[in-house]
Amino acid sequence: MRLSRVRIRNFRNFRDLVIDPFPTPAVIVGENGVGKSNLLHALRLVLDPDLSKRWRRLQTDDIHDGAPALHQGVEVRVEVDLADFDEDDDAIATLDGAVITEDGQPRVARLTYLFHPKTGVGAGAATQPNRLLTADDYSWTIYGGDDVSVDMRHAKDYVPLSVLPALRDAEGDFARADRSPLVRLLRERPPAADIVASTLDALKQARNQLTKDAAMQQAVEELSGRLTAMTGPQLPLTPSLDFAGREDDLIRSVQLLIDPRSSRGIQHTSTGTANVVYLALLLERLKLRRQASDGEDTLLAVEEPEAHLHPSLQRKVFAHLLHEPNRLLLTTHSPHIAAVAPLSSIVLTSSEGDHTVGSVVPPDLLSAADTADLERYLNVTRAEILFARGSVFVEGTADAYLLPALAEAAGFPLDDYGIIVSSVEGTDFAPYATLLGPAALQRPHWILTDGDAADGEHRHQKEPGLWRARDLARIAQEEALHQELDQGIGAITVQKLPERGSRLGRPHVVSAATRLGVYVGNHTLETDIASLLHPEMTAAYSAFRQREASRSAFREALVPFEDGTATGQQRTTLVDKIEAIGKGRYAQRLAAHVTRTTDLRDRVLELLGRTRGPINRADLLSIEGPGTILGLLDDLSCTVRNRPLFPPAPADTGAWTSSADRNS
Repeated sequence: MRLSRVRIRNFRNFRDLVIDPFPTPAVIVGENGVGKSNLLHALRLVLDPDLSKRWRRLQTDDIHDGAPALHQGVEVRVEVDLADFDEDDDAIATLDGAVITEDGQPRVARLTYLFHPKTGVGAGAATQPNRLLTADDYSWTIYGGDDVSVDMRHAKDYVPLSVLPALRDAEGDFARADRSPLVRLLRERPPAADIVASTLDALKQARNQLTKDAAMQQAVEELSGRLTAMTGPQLPLTPSLDFAGREDDLIRSVQLLIDPRSSRGIQHTSTGTANVVYLALLLERLKLRRQASDGEDTLLAVEEPEAHLHPSLQRKVFAHLLHEPNRLLLTTHSPHIAAVAPLSSIVLTSSEGDHTVGSVVPPDLLSAADTADLERYLNVTRAEILFARGSVFVEGTADAYLLPALAEAAGFPLDDYGIIVSSVEGTDFAPYATLLGPAALQRPHWILTDGDAADGEHRHQKEPGLWRARDLARIAQEEALHQELDQGIGAITVQKLPERGSRLGRPHVVSAATRLGVYVGNHTLETDIASLLHPEMTAAYSAFRQREASRSAFREALVPFEDGTATGQQRTTLVDKIEAIGKGRYAQRLAAHVTRTTDLRDRVLELLGRTRGPINRADLLSIEGPGTILGLLDDLSCTVRNRPLFPPAPADTGAWTSSADRNS
């Protein structure tokens, strides 16, 4: 059996959260404060048999801020759909009355926790304006299917949810027999009866021998004397010693030793190791309970399982657990766990206004090859895209070094605002845009790609960067923009690429693509930024070339970019010199120089042919070469800081346009 769908209405962070399908296993990720723990608590309202009735009676703080208040008659609902139990007769019998599918279809049962005003209370309050409801005017129930009269409170005993909290005390639980996962596991798999009998008999003989010890007898006699002196004949006590001798006492006394010499108990290991052993014992017990003829089908939820675990151990442990059949739910802030999670297991929670939404990757949205590539990408490079406030995808490491450096030089450090820059090592952005796009995880993202403008025989070879933008518009479900870009690119690719500059009408098409969050450069990164960063580029090159002749040749190669007269051959010459060092290595050194740039605004004004005044995104996009990168940074700044990359200086006049204005 598995969870197949969850819906939460008016509870804490959730105005109306729907996660459909709900994956198994599930890895719930998201920023702090979006309600990952609240999601687990909502599931407990339906499925946790150990949650007291007191906690199922909600209070004011449990009601979503956008819902009617408690005193106004709010209803809170948590719906849980269960599937894959057609071969389980016990489940079919237990969930009879909760099934919502038609005969002949695979069974799906729905259990709903409902917290609402007691019958008649809500109606009475409506006729009494001064009558405000309190928590005592509410009742709760768990019902099946779509009929509130079908009582399903007993179902939580068969499909229980067990939650392991983030601040758990694994070592403390091992020390308590009533909480020890080892004791619970051994009770599911007790020793053979004859072994128990012979062991108890041996213990009885040992106990008899031990109680005859003179020191122990003296201790009992002295205790008896003290009690007599303290209580007199009013409380006659005759103390004696014995030792536990029941079968259950044997199990309770078993200790788990964790070293080859069997000398160190779990209390002598690290907190992280204790947590791993704790989790392994729980999973083993749950496996046995599911296999038992009268066993329950427990779901195990673990909050922040990365606590106290080294990153490499996080990856190893959860790569194993998340790729085997189980009913495990995890909430985590760890990119190491997210990196090894199957894409189908990810539940991404995020804030949208005053409420939280949840997103999953629908089955069959991505091809098997794209899924494998993305899982490898998250595993090896950037699982952080699942946690970031925004992601910028770029073609290579050079872009990944230089974009954050330019932002920092403009006083806009991307890390401070939760934006990451991630290289896809190529130009195939489609799988990444699909993963974060409207059909899947629905996360803010931008794409920076080279224009690679050329003169090819086929029109698709002339402006490959713009064609990529057109294809991405369809992934973003922006059909009108897709058509606009298709027509615009078609109109400009009939032109021959000029020796200098770009095709007539190209800036308009580039600007249209930015409405999608796709920023297309002119040619390649190194030549596009040369007019803006030629001093830093010279300094970076000099760090790798000691001969003055080489340095002088590089400075000469930059001159056409400074005055905007560079030809195709001159672009090739500049790129060849950088490639001789290595684009990534050169960009790494260049980024260090760029972050120390203090006059970036003045340089932009110089490229605009001005000495002062406001700088808006249209201005930036109009700059041949670096304008696309600067326009992207302006878009990011307006999105996360609500102000442009270069705010108006005190002496400037005029105003800048908002994101809404720019996209209208």
